[in-house]
Amino acid sequence: MYTITEEGTVVTEWAAGEERRRFLMAALAHDTVDDAVTELLFEHVVLGKYHWTVVANSLAPLLSEATSVADEADWAAVAEHVLDPEAPPVDADGSRRSEQGNVFGISMIRAFLRALADDPFVGERLRRRPEVERRGFDPAYRGGVVKEEILDALRSGTEEDWNVVAGQLITEAREVTGPGAKGGTD
Repeated sequence: MYTITEEGTVVTEWAAGEERRRFLMAALAHDTVDDAVTELLFEHVVLGKYHWTVVANSLAPLLSEATSVADEADWAAVAEHVLDPEAPPVDADGSRRSEQGNVFGISMIRAFLRALADDPFVGERLRRRPEVERRGFDPAYRGGVVKEEILDALRSGTEEDWNVVAGQLITEAREVTGPGAKGGTD
């Protein structure tokens, strides 16, 4: 399948999938979710606790949990970052507990959202939304637009994308653990 961008460039579905997978891998590597991803991979690779499909199906919820604790002020702060990437981050003290019981520092949440907004995959989406880059719009509105685009980018991962990402993460984890790894059920 081919897609034509606003600039008239033809992008194959394969290229779009590769860019999406790269984005998902980068999101999963962020400090905000890295510990949870590492624990999941450890349980699969070393303990042999999960089938690889469980790993693939568990990745998106890890990202959802991290974004679900963000409030309107966090999204407005990331929208300000998009507007002026050179400005120092406006991080707040404190933390929030997710519905799953994990605690996320507010500055970590905002760093995660800024990293997602800075990614070229999301940046392309934000460039199509001119209201994000105009100071005249209400900060909460701009924050809502940034939220919409980031969450949509995260939800854009297909089952095939998550399977490929899980396979790549499992392969990398096995290389780290070496021959002593028991290996998950494949």
